[in-house]
Amino acid sequence: MDWIPLSILGGSFSSGEVLLIFVVVLLLFGTKNLPSIARSLGKALESFRRAARDVSNEIVRAEPPRKDAEDPADDAHK
Repeated sequence: MDWIPLSILGGSFSSGEVLLIFVVVLLLFGTKNLPSIARSLGKALESFRRAARDVSNEIVRAEPPRKDAEDPADDAHK
């Protein structure tokens, strides 16, 4: 079996693939568990985004803009 669907390896998902994933998730977890799973996944994504934003803001605040002692543009005017 040499054929591997390229969409699984990083391409975009087609509507058929999304439907297949939804059916598999529905069969695995059932209709009663889906809302709690979706809620937990949403909270986890929100927490991850908040942490990524905090880290990004911390990096921006930690590195003040550096100004070199001599600007190469000044050397061209001398």
